[in-house]
Amino acid sequence: MCNTDGDTATGGCCGAGEQKPEDGAGHWLGDVTLDQQLPADLQAALGRFLGVGSVDTLNEWSALIRGQTGGAISADHLCHTDEETGHWGEVDGERHHFQCFYDAVVLAALTDRPVDIHTVSPGGTAIEARAVSGEDLSVTPESAVFSLGIASDAHERSGGAPTLQDSYAAICPYVKAFPNRDAYEQWADEVPAATVATPLSGATAFARALTTEGDDD
Repeated sequence: MCNTDGDTATGGCCGAGEQKPEDGAGHWLGDVTLDQQLPADLQAALGRFLGVGSVDTLNEWSALIRGQTGGAISADHLCHTDEETGHWGEVDGERHHFQCFYDAVVLAALTDRPVDIHTVSPGGTAIEARAVSGEDLSVTPESAVFSLGIASDAHERSGGAPTLQDSYAAICPYVKAFPNRDAYEQWADEVPAATVATPLSGATAFARALTTEGDDD
């Protein structure tokens, strides 16, 4: 899932982790549990954009994305690029460059072969990860986290229901990896978006939900 603006440097909170209360600040989930409640501002922003009132959990969000693609996400939906970027996944010695780092995580969920993932944080820190059979990532640095989010002013951009390309434009600029939680929170305080972050090691959980047919499909 990609950022269409061409920026290649750029797919119950309280119970699991502390959530910062300030408006516009970063939110934190202790782990990626797909039925966990998303922060209220993110629920509302996603709901406004998708026209569904609110999107309460990652499970609901993944189902709505699958609805936009007509089913589970496949390799054809990933934003590959022929240009070298800071975001890539390597499988069997073949390097796939993406416009958004999370596409490399989705790639890992689509294959049972080991995938090496590289990305660069908004602050310029290189972050590495390795996935085997789509399971949890081994990450360097171990403190790395990633964000999910959507522009605060996101709205239907094509008339009617938002298209997948609309979602790319509104969401992908706020899907990033960071060396640690503090780096995420500093970034989140400055961007015009509702976001949440969680450890990068669990990033494949949401990717698996996106790439697996659900009962709703």
